[in-house]
This record gives sequence, C-alpha cells and structure tokens, in this order.
Amino acid sequence: MHSRLVAIVASAILCGLFLLPQASLAAPNITVDASAGLQNKVKYEKGLPLQFTLTNNGSAFSGDLVLSYSESYSLGAGLAVPIELASGETKTIQVASTGLSDMSYMASISSQNIFLFEGGWKEGKSIKYNGSKTLKPNYFTPMDLFIASLTSNSDRLQQLKEVSAGSSGTPQLFHLNQMNQFKLPTEAVAWEIVDYLVIDEFAYSDLPDAVQQAVLQWVQQGGHVVVGSTGNLSAELGNLSEFLPLDIGGPLEAAVPGLEEQVPAFEATTKDGAKILLEDKGQVLAASRQIGSGTLTQTSFSLGDESVSSQKGYPKLMSGFLQNTSTLNANFQGETLSERMAYQVGEVNELFESFAVSKTLIMGIIILYILLIIPVLYVILKKKDKREYAWFIIPAAAILTSIGLFALGAKDRIGNAQIQQTGFFEVDANNGLNGYYINSLLSNRGGDYQFKAPASTTMSYRLKSQMTEEEPHQAAILERQVAGNSMTLRDMRYWSVSSIMGESYIENTGDFDVQLNVANRTIAGTITNNFPFAIEDVSIWTGTRLMSLGNLNPGQELQVEETINSDILAPASSVGQPYGYQPIADAKALAQARRQSLVTISYDELEDKGTAPYVIGYTKDAIVPISLEEQRASVSSLHLIAQSFKPETALSGNITLDAETFNMEVTSVNQQAYFENVSDDPYYYYFDDGDYEITYQVIEAIDTKQAKWEELGVSLATSGPAISIFNAKTNKYEEITGSRHTLDKQVEQYISPEGTIKFSLEMRAGASSAPEVALPKLKLKGEVAP
Repeated sequence: MHSRLVAIVASAILCGLFLLPQASLAAPNITVDASAGLQNKVKYEKGLPLQFTLTNNGSAFSGDLVLSYSESYSLGAGLAVPIELASGETKTIQVASTGLSDMSYMASISSQNIFLFEGGWKEGKSIKYNGSKTLKPNYFTPMDLFIASLTSNSDRLQQLKEVSAGSSGTPQLFHLNQMNQFKLPTEAVAWEIVDYLVIDEFAYSDLPDAVQQAVLQWVQQGGHVVVGSTGNLSAELGNLSEFLPLDIGGPLEAAVPGLEEQVPAFEATTKDGAKILLEDKGQVLAASRQIGSGTLTQTSFSLGDESVSSQKGYPKLMSGFLQNTSTLNANFQGETLSERMAYQVGEVNELFESFAVSKTLIMGIIILYILLIIPVLYVILKKKDKREYAWFIIPAAAILTSIGLFALGAKDRIGNAQIQQTGFFEVDANNGLNGYYINSLLSNRGGDYQFKAPASTTMSYRLKSQMTEEEPHQAAILERQVAGNSMTLRDMRYWSVSSIMGESYIENTGDFDVQLNVANRTIAGTITNNFPFAIEDVSIWTGTRLMSLGNLNPGQELQVEETINSDILAPASSVGQPYGYQPIADAKALAQARRQSLVTISYDELEDKGTAPYVIGYTKDAIVPISLEEQRASVSSLHLIAQSFKPETALSGNITLDAETFNMEVTSVNQQAYFENVSDDPYYYYFDDGDYEITYQVIEAIDTKQAKWEELGVSLATSGPAISIFNAKTNKYEEITGSRHTLDKQVEQYISPEGTIKFSLEMRAGASSAPEVALPKLKLKGEVAP
C-alpha cells in the first residue's frame, strides 16, 4: 500500500514537471515598439500613420492589437489591427488613424492604451507584453506647416526649412523616402498630416499603386502637391501626370522674380483649367491646377537644383507656393472643428422625436374604454351573473389599453433602429462633395451595432460623457479592411443613442449650374440642379444674409431676380447664430435646429469663405456612404450642400465698397508671433507681442484697372495698438489715430493697381488694455469707367 502511494505521488510530480514548462512555452512573449506620425510628430485634428513593430520570443500569437485613442475631448475609439505572429518572428505594421490627441476628460489618466487580445478583441483575452504601452508623440497645432518631400537627395531641399508660411506656425520638413524604417502610407487619411508634398526629380511612378492611389485621394480631399519640371516629368509622375498644369517645351534660361540670378528652365504653356501663379515677361514659371478640393502646383524649373535652391531668395520664393491654409478654427476660443461638431451639431442630432399619439385618438380610446368598462361590461356580467369577474377584467383591460397606447406611440422605435444623419458638404472642382457628417443611432435592442463605410469616409465615435472611467476601445472598435472600414458600437443599451462622426469624400456627384449676373443692385439669372437628388431651400449666401429662392428637383432650373443692398455681391460671411440651448418643442423645431447648426458650423470649412458668395441648399437623401450591417434602420437625413460662384458684375459710375467686400489676410512679420481669430466677428483677433501685417484686397468682381478711387474711410477701435497704413509712393507706413479716419486726397497712394491696401500693427505689452484687438474696417468710394 505504501509503495503504491509513493508511486502515485512520484508520477504526479513527474507529470507536473513535464507539464509546467510546456505551459510556459505555450505563452506568446511579445515586445511592442510603437511610434506615431512623422518622426513621432503629429498634428491635432489631422489623420496620421501609426507604426507598430512586434517581436515574438514565445509561441505563435493570433489575435488583435488594439489602440485605445482619443482624437479630442469628444471623439475616440479603439483601433483594432489583426496580428498573426509566429514564434521568433518580427513584424512591422503600419495603420492609419483619423487623429490623435492628448486631450481627454477621463476621470483618471490611463497608463496603457495599447493592448494585445489573443483570440481577437471580441472573444479573446488581453495578454501582457513588453515594450510600448502608450503612444507619446510630440504634438503640433494645425497652423504648424508640415512639408513632406520625395527627393533623390535630401540636401537638395534643405532650404525649405527656411520658408515663411504666412501664419504663426513653424515649418517642419520630412524627407519621407529618406526616413529610416518608414513605409509610405497606403491610406489617404494617413497623408492628412502633410500640408504640402514636394516632389523633386523622384521616380514617383515607381511607387506601389496603393501609395499612388492614397496620395491622389488625399489631394482630392484637400491635399497639395508641388513639383518641379524635368525633361521626363510626365513619365515620372505616375497617376498625377494627367493633372499637370503645364505643357513643357525646350530648355532655356529664365529670370525668376525673387531670385538673384537666372536659372535653367523650360518653355511652358498652361493647360485648360490651370491658373498661372508666376510669370515673367510672358514666360510662365509656375501654375496650379485644381484636383477635387486640392491642388497640383508645377514650376517650369527644378525645385532642387543647386543653381536654384542655393540663391538667397529661394525660401521667400517657395513661401509663395507653400502658404499654410490651415487655421485653428478658433472662433470658439480655440475649440477644434471636431469639438464644435460634437456639441453644436451632435447634441441636436441625437434628439429623436418623442412618442407621438394624437390627442383626438387618446380621447377616443378613453371614451370607448369608459363606455365598455362601465355600462357594457356591467350589463353583460349582470346578465350572466358573473359580476365577480370584474375584479380581473377591469385591471386586465387597463393594462392592455396602456400597452396598446405605448405600442402605438413607440411603433417606430420598436420596429427598427433609427438613424439621424446630418452633415455639410462643399462641391469641388471635379463635381465631388467633400465634407463632414454625424450619424446618430437610436437602438431598438441591446447589444453591438456595426457600421461599414468605404475608405473615403472616416469614422470616429462620439464619447458619451466628459468624465468617465470607460476607455474609448470599450465603447467602439474601428477595423480597417481592404474594401473599407467597419466600426462596432459595443454593448449599446435598449433605446440608447450613440453617434459616429467623420469626413467623407463622394466622387462625381454633380453641381449647381450657376448663371447669375449683378447689375443695378439686382442679381438675376438661373440656377440648375445637376445633382441626382432634390435640393430644398436653395439660397444665396452673401455677407451674413441668406436669400431664400425655393426648391429644386434633379435637373430643374430656378429663375432668380432679387434686389441686393450694394453694387456687388459680397462674399459669404459667418452667420454666427449658434442654435445651442434653445428649447426644441416639436419635430419642426428639431428640423430647424439641425439646419441652423449646419449653417453656423460650416462657414469655417468653406474653401472660398470670405472671397466669394455661395449657393447653398439642403438634401434629405442619405448621401454619406455609411450603412448599418445585418439590420434594417429608419434613416432621417439632412445635409447642407454649398458651392461658391462668381457672378458676372456690370459696374459703372459711382460705387461704394463696404467692409464685407474686402478679402482680409493677417500675417506675422516675425514668424514666432502668435495670433488667432477669437470670435464670430472676422475682425476680432488675439495677438501676442510682435509686428503684424494686415492686407485688404478688393474682391475680383471689381476691375481695378477701370476704377478711380476717391475716398478711403478707416474705422478703428477707440483704444488699441499702433496701426499704420502703407503709402506706396513714399514706401513708408503712416500711423492712423482716432476712431475714424478719412483719406480723400491722393487715395491712389494707398491702394495698389491690384486693389491691395496694407496696414501694419504693432502689439506691445502694456500698450493696450487687452491683447484682443478689433482690426480696421474699410469703406472705399470711387468711380468705375464703363
């Protein structure tokens, strides 16, 4: 007996010794190295590439890497990447994110936002690993200029570090194909971090098709490419070659304005649709062409040849091609577009219609109930001598009636999930729609809901509350796939609301055919709807006024004849009427609130804001290509469609140009000085100490060559920094004092032949009561020859 017990114990020990090492060997042993953006630099509000290098020193791993990230205080999700990692294998994976931020309202700061789930994020378990637990990039504002290059030699473009972008941002230069262990992104959203891509004598056509397609899609959605000319440029530029703005001829020596010496160049002529940016004595030196919402700029000379880039004027020359059009969108005290979209549009979009049963029907049911329960039921039960049944018939009837009323009022919520889709889109040069949307879901059951969208439509989750212990990946998971992307809203409660926000580009949609002219303070002509969907409440947006014209079915033409208050049609200006916090009593008020929120928020994102009037309208078609999978849903859509236009303007005789008819640009003389527009008022700015230049430009509707200016009025704030106007004749600035200043003698000294008026502003500590300043407002009077 004793020997048998010893044998059993010995066998158990041997089995344990044999099994324990196997259990240890069966576990993956993974090390993760993570980086974000370009050289670990990222920009708020911009998409970016993420790179993960995983090394497995244990057994094979199959599952998901999940990054739990925030784009802003209000947006975030978990980004899931499928991983198959054999024992001893090292793998580098690149994936795109729609944004990354260190902003968070979480109740506690998480020490980990990178997770490994063995078996997948749905059913698997989180395992421990070594290495990077979080992403720790350096953050930059949207105003910081990010220039990326593709060049055969990075030394050729080092002077680009010296460009002045005309904003308070700091230029950052990245030679993408020279960066160590960096793969060019194959997703368009990853290229959003780049403001300009400079291609310098590089075989772009040799890049993988996926990279070229991503770059083209990025340009269509607002990206910018700058390329110098070579003898074989069309063959070198791959899928971008068809968009080149110049036809190149033979070689020559060209005098480039801004450069001290002549440079080797090519004869050049512009193609259809190209805009000349630089020329000298009839020789075209640079031109650009619109591609969707973006541009391709081409020079007739090389960008990196030493004879060009070594000249002192090169940084200033390139600054003209690399103007940063990004802004902080700081009309709401520095809040980003996503933040304003989340509360200004999102809070309204998440309001669904309440249960609705007509008062007449309710009264009818109550009367019928009283008649049936009291006299009819009494008579029937008395006749059958079953009056004791009333004790359960009356409560049962009351319960059934209540259930019936509830089911009648809530039939829409019970039958299907409900979706409200709201967005704003601008028509680009190629009849595409580029814009932003928010998709709110009211659930009709508990559990997960999955949405799918193509790669041209991004998705981010609107976080529930500002103070929460919930990690973003616990609320929503984004998965990137070859055919598109999917987002799963996790563990939604019954009759709860969740929202997805994002950007979408919809190709070849259509446009408004605008044939309008302005004469004698009247705008007249036609607007035709070339979209495949109906447009409601078509309006002309001029200044802060919305001129309502009517509705348009597909292909329908609208006759226009409206009186305006000036000789020209002013560019669109911020309406600045937030709808927030006003009571919404019924479905009509809800629809109006959705429309008003779109008008208010869309202005800052319009391509030609402040420079052209717009035709706008609303469609109720669900134009955003996002769909709820494996379930039907009732969809209510409302999208603002906007398109800029330039009316034919007939001017002669005396004219008066008010403040709204000038385009204004603010730049810092010393690059490090910071400024921003901090109000709905486009003239109200915050300035750091420093020197600034304010440029006013008469809009293109005025032929300045036919104009004779007679009086310039300048309105200033009662107190503020020193402001001076530039006198072109003396080449000096003259200080302006007082709240109103009128120049009525030799006015042409202050207005260039191109219609430009310049001011300087000196902000000094203690010189004014506050760093916020109201900029000058102009009124210009003159006469235009017929």
